Amino acid sequence: MEEENPNLTWEIRVTEGRAGTDPEAPDWEVAELENGVVKNKADIYDNLTYAEAQQIAGMWTKKKDDAEGA
Repeated sequence: MEEENPNLTWEIRVTEGRAGTDPEAPDWEVAELENGVVKNKADIYDNLTYAEAQQIAGMWTKKKDDAEGA
């Protein structure tokens, strides 16, 4: 079954209803996608600045890459 090894990715996006025009405003979120779909709303980290969102997405991507390389 394919669900045993889902393809995990993280997407930085503007939170619904926010402008997303100021990278310093907490208008951004990071969504964890399993095979391109958000499976659990708890896996959306919101109220972030763009830099914070980049840091979180990068941290989780690195953690995934390290685990796959082990």
